[in-house]
Amino acid sequence: MRAIILAISLFSCTLIGSTMISPSVVWAANEADLLQCRKYSTAQARSQCVQIYKRSDTRVNQSRCKKSLDCWSKRYREQAEQYCARAFAMRAAKSSFWSAHWSGQDFDQVRWLDKGEGIMVYYEREATTVLECTFYPTRPSRVKVRIAAAS
Repeated sequence: MRAIILAISLFSCTLIGSTMISPSVVWAANEADLLQCRKYSTAQARSQCVQIYKRSDTRVNQSRCKKSLDCWSKRYREQAEQYCARAFAMRAAKSSFWSAHWSGQDFDQVRWLDKGEGIMVYYEREATTVLECTFYPTRPSRVKVRIAAAS
């Protein structure tokens, strides 16, 4: 049986040809990986995308990327911006304090919170405040947002 191979680009799966998928070691795909695969319209393409994320060579590439803040933050920037913006907007809808500081900013800076776990803090410095969003790549919908005084 021939299957469409999906290659992992830095940000998502892409179709590149036809051949047999036969991963030697199978790993579990995390929530962030599954979100990338849900972008495909057919069940077969989604399934094959998940299989690519489970392959050992894909995991090795992810492990290498995880060692670099630049690579790791670029890989998850789109998801982080989406979930962080949603969390800030929800807080702003219920609080005048939050709405006074949140106006749809993009988070132009990033730092490690826990490099071993791959957890990052995306943040935006304003004149008197810093808007921060803690992003967990394995659970992208679980973000923590805060507003702190600028130092």
